[in-house]
Amino acid sequence: MSRPALEVADILRTHLDDLLAVRAGRLTLAEGRVVRALLACRTAALGGHVLRCNHCEHEVVAYNSCRNRHCPKCQAAAREAWLADRQRDLLPVPYFHVVFTLPHALARLGLHNKARLYDLLFRSAAPLCQGSCRLV
Repeated sequence: MSRPALEVADILRTHLDDLLAVRAGRLTLAEGRVVRALLACRTAALGGHVLRCNHCEHEVVAYNSCRNRHCPKCQAAAREAWLADRQRDLLPVPYFHVVFTLPHALARLGLHNKARLYDLLFRSAAPLCQGSCRLV
């Protein structure tokens, strides 16, 4: 597999100082962990191993990955597996993606009355689906 021309770590190396300048030189603890993981991913900083071909004895050094959930290099395979699993769950029917945005004042109400709130939201959105939504 060939390396992409530009990676997230490349952008971080180029612009981390600018980000720190905007953020008064500070990142949250979680942000710092993610940045360090992305910068170290698949570099000598995390160690590595040698891959050797059994036929021609060709050797390649492979550096270890960070395995951080935010890392696009590490999570690409996991993301693909997750999508494949979700696609197997789909029924052979049309689907609609509906997004509800609640005013902040209703958020607390929704935490305590989820079933009622969702029922009201779906009933209010049904006419917008032009008859293609079915409420049960």
